Amino acid sequence: MLGQRFCQCLRIIPTPPSITVHILHDDTLTRSNYEKLVYIAGMYNQQIKFYNVEKLLPEYIERVRTKAEAIYLKKWSITGPFRLMVGNLLPSEIDKLIYLDADLIINLDIRELWQIELGDSPFAAVFEGAVCGYDPAGRKICQDGFVKPENYLNVGVMVMNLNRFRSEEKTIWAGVDSVIKRGYNPFDQETLNYCFSNETLKLPTKFNVGIRTMKHFSAEVPIEKKIYHYLGKGDSLGLDMRDKFNRLYWKYFCKTPFFSEDTIGNIFVGVRESTVELKNLMAVTSAAISGKRRAFVTFPQNIDAMKKIFYAQEGEEIFRIDSSNWFEKLASKMRDGSGREIFFLLVGGIYPQLYAALTQMGFVEWRDFLNAEIFLSELHGVQLNSYPLIEKM
Repeated sequence: MLGQRFCQCLRIIPTPPSITVHILHDDTLTRSNYEKLVYIAGMYNQQIKFYNVEKLLPEYIERVRTKAEAIYLKKWSITGPFRLMVGNLLPSEIDKLIYLDADLIINLDIRELWQIELGDSPFAAVFEGAVCGYDPAGRKICQDGFVKPENYLNVGVMVMNLNRFRSEEKTIWAGVDSVIKRGYNPFDQETLNYCFSNETLKLPTKFNVGIRTMKHFSAEVPIEKKIYHYLGKGDSLGLDMRDKFNRLYWKYFCKTPFFSEDTIGNIFVGVRESTVELKNLMAVTSAAISGKRRAFVTFPQNIDAMKKIFYAQEGEEIFRIDSSNWFEKLASKMRDGSGREIFFLLVGGIYPQLYAALTQMGFVEWRDFLNAEIFLSELHGVQLNSYPLIEKM
């Protein structure tokens, strides 16, 4: 099933008996992508059916949009909550369903998942911590006591009991009201956990393996018969074929009609634009440092690397972040050097916070300071984020 993102990474396996793929979508599904999805199903002699939720359940769309927009200010996709009402969309004779997010590689025989017996449980899914690599105890819905952390599930892959979903419509809508009122996000996943966490079944981890955490160990971890979930963006998927999880994705993507001459062309355009951006960056940097001294700001452990990367010259100051009042000292130095110095900030993940604090004090980016990390490359241990190129394909 999919919404605004198309199912480029869903591997449809020719498993007898026949499979029916149900695509939940909105008005953003183009005719071209519709035909490509039909073509993929035809390649494997499987059935595919489409459900335009905006057309079939307009009152549902309006109801969800009205409830959620006040909190999320439209920074969410209307397609995510489709899974909440899937029982209302599919024919009543269908009582069991495998739900799949659009960012998955199904690298196993889907029969393994289909054979899961639900009994009266509403759905089965994998523990969130195993998928995303963090402890759900920190989620607000768990802190508030509505869901036990060990019962919080990731709903990107589910085996669903549609009869339970149909009978629990009022419960689900009450859950939507509660989680939106409390600001829980993403509210569709929170709703399912809020309503059913004490009744759900836990699937083995192999049915939903998050790539975001796995990629850090990609050199050692083999590709296995599992369902791989490409969570996130640049930290999950790229164009570097030395990474086995990237290669796995592109292996299957290239077998689909979504891969075409336009794909190659769009990658070329993206690389060309990146080259132009790099040249512009060099020009802007040259203008910013003209007539000024450079000063560097970093943590003590990065000082040697900063000297080497930026060819620090004799007399160029390196400010160490190593005291409780380091920010006050930095601000004082920047005031003293205003107009004569520009500070290169190599500060890891705190640049956004530092940027906000400095601009609030009147300092201007590219006049008084800049983010030194934009000059780093893979040679410096910084992985190239090629996801912007993928988005343009």
